[in-house]
Amino acid sequence: MVSPELLRRFAIFSGADEPTLKQVAMLSEEKTARAGDVLFREGEDARYLHIVVEGEVDIQYVLGDGSHQTVDTVVAGDPLVWSSLVPPHQTHSMGVARTAVKLVAIDAARLRELMQANPALGYQVMSTLAGAIAHRLHGARLQIAAM
Repeated sequence: MVSPELLRRFAIFSGADEPTLKQVAMLSEEKTARAGDVLFREGEDARYLHIVVEGEVDIQYVLGDGSHQTVDTVVAGDPLVWSSLVPPHQTHSMGVARTAVKLVAIDAARLRELMQANPALGYQVMSTLAGAIAHRLHGARLQIAAM
């Protein structure tokens, strides 16, 4: 479990009241990774929504020739593995720690249940994720245009 105070720092939970933050905190744990660690790979089951607490994570796509192209770098406060909340709950990219990172990992299945029961939370989370997805698509588009 993480503290509700930690969750309150992130835009994805900015509108949540104290009881809701406590519920999300019960579904959460802290994780760490070293620079260069692969956090997730394309096509994996997305079981956790991650939020970066400290450090940076590169979002990469594997190209047809096997090389990796970084399309975005996620920093403190940003969500990772948005696909954990969107069917079919599989990752669409690869996440590699650019630096040492500290993450909050939230059990996505239980978070989806909580969002279903609390539409205000669901709206806040999905609105924030939509912004993150749009940002990543824009970054991917710029990377492709530069090739």
